[in-house]
Amino acid sequence: MKLYYSLFALISSLLLLSCEQKSFKPNGLRTDLMRNSDYVGLNGKKQSLLLNDEVLSEGRYEIAKVQSQNPLFNWILDDQSQNTVAFQILVGSNEVSLKKNTGDLWDSGKTNSKKSSALYKGAPLQKNKVYYWKIRYWENEKQVSEYSDPKAFVVAADSSNEKFSQEPLIATEQYPEKVEKTAQAYFIDFKKDAFAKLKLELTSKNEDSILISVGEMKQKNTLSIDSIPGKNIRFHKSYLKLKPGTHWYEIPWPTNPKRAMNRFMIKMPEYIGEVYPFRYVEVKGYSNDLKTDQVIRTVVNYTFEESASSFDCSDEILNQIWDFCKYSMKATSFCGYYVDGDRERIPYEADAFINQLSHYAVDAEYGIARGSMKHLLFNPTWPTEWTLYNILMAWYDYLYTGDIRFIENYYEELKIKTLMELSDDSGLISTLTGKQTEAFFERLHKDHWGKNNNLRDIVDWPQAAPPGGFENLEHFMGNEKEYPGENDGYVYQTYNAVVNALYYGALTIMEKIAFDLDQKEDVVLFQSQAQKVKIAFIDYFQDKTNGLINDGEDTNHKSQHANMFALTFGLVPEKDTEKVVAYVQQKKMACSVYGSQILLEGLFDQGGAQHGIGLMAATTERSWFNMIRYGSTITMEAWDKRYKPNLDLNHAWGGVPANIIVRKLMGVEPMTPGAQKIKIHPKTGTLSHASLKTSFITGEVSVESKQTDNSYSLRIKIPGGVKGDILIPATKGSKKLYINGKITEAHIEKDHFHLSDFPSGSHFLEVK
Repeated sequence: MKLYYSLFALISSLLLLSCEQKSFKPNGLRTDLMRNSDYVGLNGKKQSLLLNDEVLSEGRYEIAKVQSQNPLFNWILDDQSQNTVAFQILVGSNEVSLKKNTGDLWDSGKTNSKKSSALYKGAPLQKNKVYYWKIRYWENEKQVSEYSDPKAFVVAADSSNEKFSQEPLIATEQYPEKVEKTAQAYFIDFKKDAFAKLKLELTSKNEDSILISVGEMKQKNTLSIDSIPGKNIRFHKSYLKLKPGTHWYEIPWPTNPKRAMNRFMIKMPEYIGEVYPFRYVEVKGYSNDLKTDQVIRTVVNYTFEESASSFDCSDEILNQIWDFCKYSMKATSFCGYYVDGDRERIPYEADAFINQLSHYAVDAEYGIARGSMKHLLFNPTWPTEWTLYNILMAWYDYLYTGDIRFIENYYEELKIKTLMELSDDSGLISTLTGKQTEAFFERLHKDHWGKNNNLRDIVDWPQAAPPGGFENLEHFMGNEKEYPGENDGYVYQTYNAVVNALYYGALTIMEKIAFDLDQKEDVVLFQSQAQKVKIAFIDYFQDKTNGLINDGEDTNHKSQHANMFALTFGLVPEKDTEKVVAYVQQKKMACSVYGSQILLEGLFDQGGAQHGIGLMAATTERSWFNMIRYGSTITMEAWDKRYKPNLDLNHAWGGVPANIIVRKLMGVEPMTPGAQKIKIHPKTGTLSHASLKTSFITGEVSVESKQTDNSYSLRIKIPGGVKGDILIPATKGSKKLYINGKITEAHIEKDHFHLSDFPSGSHFLEVK
């Protein structure tokens, strides 16, 4: 589509004139992707101390130490920046020299670049020494910004290319929302579940003993904690001995909770100590008054910026789902890794993939993903599909951060994770053709699993019958699905459609990674292998009579999963897309909370956006609203306890809407590594209004859509120095496009105006 840019030229010149009339400077400095490299904490609590060599030498504080001797520097440009042409970075060994605009370790000089990031290239950095850096940049060769405020950082004593910079965990004290006295106890409600510690200020005339209970669920219609909520829904009680007088008491957590204890479990750091998930507290046997300021819950989570994102729309249920999922990303960051909640506290690849995308959507933070990715490369789990998610995670890390070091360092590992070794002459992969050998397990780092080395296709989870089997089938199925389990009755074969669709997606991503790493031979390899898989996929799995996708090569069963995976990863021929979308829609939510990620991506990408919005805002049992109705304040491991009796109430892989609302409904995603170019392709369906704020490493993006019978408008803000790719529906009124109040000549493509290389800044677009 051709668009005449005279208006854009006018916008750019006006913005440049605005820059000339006022000072501007970069902000949002990150050191090795960390926002808070100058953080000083003690037992998880931020201290009012500036990071310097004296504070560092005390050795008792938590410092966000850099894990590279050549750290990456990032900064955010002024909102009005249009044409950045160069930058200058100064790195100093002390603040005094830096204030004099002298970088005694590195002065990059005026470096021609449009990027807002650069790797350190100065003199060798000592470990355990505080350094400072700052940045300025040029606009159009004429205007130079002020220098940014300086940022301090420290290189860790054990820094290595095998580690990634992460910030310390944060501990925040909270008072309860309510303390209510009943005939039997004090009942305390913090309103939301959280991983935390608990302390109370209690008074006693004599030595005494009281009962303290904490839990995630309360009994319905009573002020009492549910003491038998389920296998992994937490409840804990302990007797507390009181001393004469008034004292603060910290409640000890169980040393051997109902959790899978193995070497893969992520342990809490010593400076924080153990935490336990709870919302409610009961105090029994206490005869004195108990007020809100005498009960403190110390919540633990990774650094989180509440202001980095927001969402509001005309559907109140969808607004609740957004808040629910956003909070879940914060609450489940309690140990600094993406883990499967409190049930095992173990990273799993598919859990981590969903967690990563949803975390990026609600906060521009990348350290947890980095650490989790590295852990999973060398501590893999058993499902075939999960191995392939390593590649998707690595790609999104690169796309959102622009930092090539992870895919560069672990490129050979990622090649192994493609599972190309399991392919045969057809191009398809299978775990059942005798290709899983001890040498294969060793390359995958699965040799530690012993008898359980073999990869097995999972499709969705849980697959099997609940404990005791399906004697009461109606109970475990409900009336919203056709088959028991969560894989829609999937019929497993030697060659399976789901794993091969994901395999194809991984190959297409590896082609992009190889290209950016200048691995020319591998580009050809992945490209040719992907094409081979695509041909074989249609040949083996597509029903030629109706265009739908069979589960495997020798079955006519067509699960929602086989069709939605094919749809999402681009394996459905264009002529059959509508039929596959209709079939997937007909199945409603026949997948688990994990499968919903693939389902919703395919729907939004292939014309089913309105149905996707309906699924996210549904109030059925198989919905996010049902998790809230069930009593959880963090996303759950399954739609309802009936589908997974051992579920937990603090599982981030249930938080899919957080990323789908941002990436698909509002259509905001990076198009190039480091979000130097972003897309804004909203698919808001029949929502009369929807507004979003989300944040990238390059800055904050906001989008507000409104529609009436005769008009559709977008109010957008694109960060300085970033280009936008805009799609706006051309279906309203006379189908004329106005940009900032002026009519613009533009052609319509498939019921949309498409504006590429759209300038940064604030703009108002309207079709009427």
